[in-house]
Amino acid sequence: MRLVRQSVNSWLWIGLFMCGLLHAQNRQLQGTVQDTLGKPLEYANIIAQPKQTKADIRFAIANEKGHYVLQLDSEVAYDIKVSYLGFSDAVYRLEAQSDAMTHNFIMKSTGQQLKEIVIQYEYKPIEVKKDTLIFDAKAFANGHERKLKELLEKLPGVAVDKKGIITVQGKKVTKMLVEGKSFFGGGSKLAVENIPADAINKVQVLDHFNEVGFMKQVSDSDELAMNVTLKDDKKKFVFGDVEAGAGNNPYYLAHAGLFYYSPKGDVSYIGDLNNMGKSTFTIDDLIRFDGGFSQYLSGQKSFGNLLAFANNDTDVVVNQSKFSALNGSAKLGSLCDFSAFALLSDVLTQNQTTNWNQYLQNNTYSVENKTQNLTNSNTLGMLNMRLSYSPNKNEKWQYNTQLQAANNKMNSYMQSVTLATNNKFETLTQADNLTWKQFLEWHKNYNLRHTSTVVVQHVFEQHSPNSSWLNNQPFNTNILPIQNDAFYRIEQTKKTVNQQLDVMVKHYWLINRLHHLYTAIGNNYQHANYITSEQQRLSNGNIVNWADLGFGNQVFYDLNDAYFGVEYKFKIGKWTSKPGIYLHAYRLQTQQNDGFNALNKVLWQPQWNCEYAISKSETFELNYRLVNAFAEAYQMASRLTLSQYNAVFKGNALLQNEQYHSSMLRYFKNSSLKGFNAHASISFSKKDKSIRNQVEIDGINQYSRPVLQNNPETSWRMQGSVSQRVSKLSVEWNSSLSWFSYVQSMNNMTSSNQRNNQDIGVTLKTASKKWPLVSVTYERGWSQFVGLSTARSMRESWLSEVEISFLKHWTYKADYVLSHNWNVNGQVNSFDVLNTSLMYQRKNSPFLFQVVVQNAGNIQSKNDNSFSDFVISQNQTYILPRVYMLTVSYKL
Repeated sequence: MRLVRQSVNSWLWIGLFMCGLLHAQNRQLQGTVQDTLGKPLEYANIIAQPKQTKADIRFAIANEKGHYVLQLDSEVAYDIKVSYLGFSDAVYRLEAQSDAMTHNFIMKSTGQQLKEIVIQYEYKPIEVKKDTLIFDAKAFANGHERKLKELLEKLPGVAVDKKGIITVQGKKVTKMLVEGKSFFGGGSKLAVENIPADAINKVQVLDHFNEVGFMKQVSDSDELAMNVTLKDDKKKFVFGDVEAGAGNNPYYLAHAGLFYYSPKGDVSYIGDLNNMGKSTFTIDDLIRFDGGFSQYLSGQKSFGNLLAFANNDTDVVVNQSKFSALNGSAKLGSLCDFSAFALLSDVLTQNQTTNWNQYLQNNTYSVENKTQNLTNSNTLGMLNMRLSYSPNKNEKWQYNTQLQAANNKMNSYMQSVTLATNNKFETLTQADNLTWKQFLEWHKNYNLRHTSTVVVQHVFEQHSPNSSWLNNQPFNTNILPIQNDAFYRIEQTKKTVNQQLDVMVKHYWLINRLHHLYTAIGNNYQHANYITSEQQRLSNGNIVNWADLGFGNQVFYDLNDAYFGVEYKFKIGKWTSKPGIYLHAYRLQTQQNDGFNALNKVLWQPQWNCEYAISKSETFELNYRLVNAFAEAYQMASRLTLSQYNAVFKGNALLQNEQYHSSMLRYFKNSSLKGFNAHASISFSKKDKSIRNQVEIDGINQYSRPVLQNNPETSWRMQGSVSQRVSKLSVEWNSSLSWFSYVQSMNNMTSSNQRNNQDIGVTLKTASKKWPLVSVTYERGWSQFVGLSTARSMRESWLSEVEISFLKHWTYKADYVLSHNWNVNGQVNSFDVLNTSLMYQRKNSPFLFQVVVQNAGNIQSKNDNSFSDFVISQNQTYILPRVYMLTVSYKL
């Protein structure tokens, strides 16, 4: 790998050297934009139109003081035009080689004639409105972009990470639209990796987005949406691309993204088939797919069924993925819209890991060496449909229904070796899961001052996992009532049925422009059946049921929350505040093997949200909330349950609610003038009462039981990122710091524990569409655990990316990761991974040819370290070997 590292480093130095050469050709023009009275015109658009055909348009946006800065080519003459709503355009001619470094624009109100040169074009690469930022794609593209992701990365203030998550000026995009319509549930990865870049006309960023237009002023939505509009020649035509690839061993890839858009409807199809570890969607998209919840209700939202289908996974020895999805919408007359998406996914993975585990037992410890081979097969089908009806512009009905069906199979072969035992386990698990969600919303705007919302929501979930543990000798016999036999087979059946019904009515009263009063009344009802059973199947076919030996649960769980609340929103200057108070009447009752328990509580839950807007581009936000959370059904099951081969759990039927204070302070600043973006947040949480497991450890075996503690738990988390454009370079710094303090009981000894993490990172990359993309990132992290024992670890990574276009038709890409991990003893483990590709495409040709090399150094495994309250682990994970592949793409 030394040659690989030298090659990557060479490319990095070449890229930086090119940056230095090109920097010498730049010049800077700055000044102010004012009206005839000397008042600054904030966020005016300044466009520099080159007089040479091959030069690029340059642009800037004035800040809140009317100040602008333009980065220009010293060899090019420009006509510089300023536009502002309500004012006539002003134009200034800047000649090539001019010594001018400043120019102030004086704008005249509409109707007055300017004595400037008039240029007949109305082109604005960036437009800034109140809550909307619009980018014109052609101002940023150089023609080499294949997908939306590559185009977005060239927009100022926009970033796309490896998981397809988009951020704009440090804020995460939470809703993805195409032509104003939700794209596959609104997730971003499917969009950025499938929509062709050459189909894009404009990219719109919509802050405080709400699907119901008249609700925007009262809903206080924090959604950030991105809407992509298409070029006219892509409408009413099928566009997209298909791709096929073949490689060694044999590895394969097939992918298709096909799209059709028209004013009356649209259809999109995405299909993927590969065994390279590429996933089609991420956790972010997963949450969107697993929607089916009204945004006007807050509560528990599970997406456990989909976790196995998200994120790229090359940290396996086998990964076979099949994915197919269809998205569409249609107008059903002038008042009604219908949209739907459906997907099928099948993923087969094989994991191979080795672990060195040190189990802590107060002042002693036990050591386990564990080897595991795990095969997972996960199949999912999903259908989501939405119907919207707007009888008039002031009223809207929405009905959404979603059905999920999943089957999960897991086979595990594991060997556990300690000083006293040598166990070989085979674990078989199969789970059938079914989820149905639906909600109905009604929104009505009566007049300028009064608006109402009614929401009814129902959720049904059923999970039925069945597990078997097979072993060559008895295990965990201090707790498990295992009978002697020639071979040991322990079987477990679980079934959980959850139902939830929500009803809420909320009224918004706009007293005047500065004062609003909101009232809400609602009810949340949750019902659960939780059933478990364990048994031993003997070699002679007899079954020993453990129901008479303390195992087996049947819990009927009901939790009702009736609430009423008032929120008062007011604005004083730049400060907007919304305090609120809610009264909750809770009733929790459980019926199970050992009897009936009921709990009634009436609790006040205050909340407060406020925002201080220094300017449109600089904001402070502070949020506070007091939350009461009740235990789930499985935590209240009073009999024993087998969790793992070495872990047994027993619930607590007498658990009450835990209560915690949650607050967050956030800061945003964006300056397109200086190319500066900053985002920082501090969050604090304190639990006055907390539910925490009491743990007993015997060797590697664990027994745990939840209890409600009066000992407080506190957690702090600080996150921040700062990016600065320096000429044609971008420098970004980010950090994440967390502190968590709590009390843990282990083997009847109570200790005050602290768990802390610190991560920092610095990135330097080029930021010009004419330059090669060169990015270098350095990351370092530390973790500490302090309790009855102490553990520390450290990690360090270098990440680099290179993208170079040459000889008109060729593009070379490479990404390289070098990681070091230090364990609790100070020993270091290292690994590095290089992925590279070479693409060839002639201009205007629909064909693209690509050679891909994944894991070029043929690294066999990765190493990392982890620790919890009672175990310290060193982990080795085997990964996919080197993959060579030739792919051919055809663009429709």
